[in-house]
Amino acid sequence: MGRLRDVADALFGRRAVGGLDTLRDRRPITVASIGGQQSLTLDLDAEARGYAHSAVAYRCVEAIASNCASVPLTVHRPDGEVIDGHPVERLFNKRPSRLMNARVFKSIVFQQLELAGQSFVWLDRGETGTGPVTEMHPVFDPVDVIVSKPLAQRPSVADVIGFVVRRLDGQQVPVLPEEMLWLRYPAPFDPLLALAPWKAARHAVDMDAYAREWQRSSYANGATPKGVVYLGPMEDQEFAATKAAWRASMQGPEGAGKNLLVRSAPGAGPGSGRGIEYVRVQLTPEEMDYLESRMANSAEVMLAFGVPHDYLAAGTTYENRAAAKATLWSDTLKPKLEIVASDVDRLLLPSDSEEAAFDLSGVDALQEGQDSKANRARAAMYADITTVDEARGTLGLDPLPGGIGQMTLTPYRAQFAPVQGTPSGDEARSWDADFSRLLAPPPDLDAVVSRAVEGALVRLLGTVAPQVAARPTPARLELTRADDAPSSPSVAEIRAAYDDLEAAGRAAVRRLAREQRERVLRDFDRLMAKPQRSAEWLASVQAEARALADEVVLEPPDPEQVPAARLTDMDVATGPAGWEERIRVRDLFDGRYWRRRTGELLRPFVERAFRRGGASITASFDLDEPAVADMLRDRIDELAGQVTATTEQVLRSQLLAAGIADGESIPELRARLQAVFTNLSDFRATMIARTESVGGYNAAAVHAALEAGAVRKTWLATDDARTRPTHRSANGKTVPLNRTFPLTQSRWPADPAAPAAQSIQCRCALTFQFDEES
Repeated sequence: MGRLRDVADALFGRRAVGGLDTLRDRRPITVASIGGQQSLTLDLDAEARGYAHSAVAYRCVEAIASNCASVPLTVHRPDGEVIDGHPVERLFNKRPSRLMNARVFKSIVFQQLELAGQSFVWLDRGETGTGPVTEMHPVFDPVDVIVSKPLAQRPSVADVIGFVVRRLDGQQVPVLPEEMLWLRYPAPFDPLLALAPWKAARHAVDMDAYAREWQRSSYANGATPKGVVYLGPMEDQEFAATKAAWRASMQGPEGAGKNLLVRSAPGAGPGSGRGIEYVRVQLTPEEMDYLESRMANSAEVMLAFGVPHDYLAAGTTYENRAAAKATLWSDTLKPKLEIVASDVDRLLLPSDSEEAAFDLSGVDALQEGQDSKANRARAAMYADITTVDEARGTLGLDPLPGGIGQMTLTPYRAQFAPVQGTPSGDEARSWDADFSRLLAPPPDLDAVVSRAVEGALVRLLGTVAPQVAARPTPARLELTRADDAPSSPSVAEIRAAYDDLEAAGRAAVRRLAREQRERVLRDFDRLMAKPQRSAEWLASVQAEARALADEVVLEPPDPEQVPAARLTDMDVATGPAGWEERIRVRDLFDGRYWRRRTGELLRPFVERAFRRGGASITASFDLDEPAVADMLRDRIDELAGQVTATTEQVLRSQLLAAGIADGESIPELRARLQAVFTNLSDFRATMIARTESVGGYNAAAVHAALEAGAVRKTWLATDDARTRPTHRSANGKTVPLNRTFPLTQSRWPADPAAPAAQSIQCRCALTFQFDEES
């Protein structure tokens, strides 16, 4: 049995191209002609098309579909990091097709799932049917699932070889398995069937319809009279006159609830001798139960769809409705979204490195559960039951850097002292506290015990105590040398060191970018959530931007004028002195905090580059030596300041550009800000990591060589297509150790004091000439 693709290709050859027209223009086929394959027709229950006649059923389906359609789909890596701008995310959240917006598309899909238990979405994959998905279209016609096994043998999803869409004009259009996203609620007893909530609600809907019809007919027929007056035997003419007189006084709304005149009682003919009688008419207990069943039917419909009664019912309290919303999301909507996300993951994201999920972080009803979880974690932390990092882990946050959160709250707080006189214009900012005043680490217990033993032996023996062997310190392979004689490493060793350091530096900068992005976008969202404050802030930015439009220039920085750490491939604003203070970026980006935080995150990487470079010359190189420590501290402070200033400047430039632009929405402004940190984690991360790896390594190597007696240094260029002409010309040139190479304007490769045009991403190296070599 061949695949449906082979049959379709044999039937009509190449297909037309052009969005939805691709599916419409395919030549029809007959299901029975597909090599004897079996088909299972899955059609929408005809009765479900009339679900809107039940107000309760309609409201349940609408509530589920509209709420699910409001949740964006995200694509993330296994570690939870969201992949921004993924094509699948764009299809579901931005533009599934030219004919339909994302909210309507998702709403239709979930309505079909509720009523039919399944939804078919055709994926436009181009002419071959296997290319990338460019558009998605929900299918509204009946669909045949073509399987390669007789139905009596219970075929499964693995036996599906294609689909056939039965169009309303009678044509049957084949679709490949790769072109159909089959979403469904699984049935427990058949792998190819779907279980629709509507099926469980149909009986109650039918009963409710009967009750409504009885009530409607009752009203249409004038309802039930309140009572009957039997007038006894009368001639027709006399009865007509009496009835006419009675109606004249009884007709109209004002006669509601009055009595009805009847000529004689049932079974009493003329001459029966009966006088005037009165009989009261009322509903029987059975009729009363029939009407009251409408409430029970409504409750059963809501139960079938999983919608709490208090979510739809009027007159409920705020607390009851809030609880009902939380129950709806946690018990009904969230599992349904997870089923759909799993099918999207299976067909559209086959790689294990990508996963689809609906982002529920913006659902207010679910945040109450998160708040309760956070309160419990906070209570346990305040009671010194859990450590700070354990409390953060409960909320899905990373541990604090440097291991400072691996303790309970009381000792954690004891580490920090308040800073007197620190200015702050915003009391709500938690980062104005100074976290740099850490207490000294606890003493090494092994050393304390060793000193105590030595002291005791001195007192007992009266002589110098024998040395107590200390615990050996693991040796780092990168620092190991055969001896302490100064020498230059080989070019291959230098290149290997560059590669190792660059990877560590890129990871450090990306972590900084991630932290900055999360906090800045969080503060932006909080600011935009306050209508009055956000309106005032946006108006201020726009007013200042328009006032500065003729004075400020937006362009990439000149690499001949700025150091490497100030370089970016995004436009940066330059203008008259003092213009920066007029664009209020401080509300989103606290430069003082981020300079300190940048230094903390980049310090391990810079220290590693210095240690590696110094140890490449002599094994006695020590980062704690005063001159080295001062040089290292100055470089970290300078680097942190330059990186922070550049990020702040680019953010300010984006706000300025957004203020000048006309009609930009808040999401567009948010995207501008997010692009700054995307750039920091991509282009700037590579540039900073590569430049600082080479610069830090060679700065320490020059210092170590100077201390070891070197007198001259020689420039070694990397000979490839990316090498700058000045660096290639400087190859083999030698200068005194304390001089600058004239062609490269650098003291060493990737010199932070050199222009970015000479230092950025430099891969050159140095060798040294020592006294004994002269």
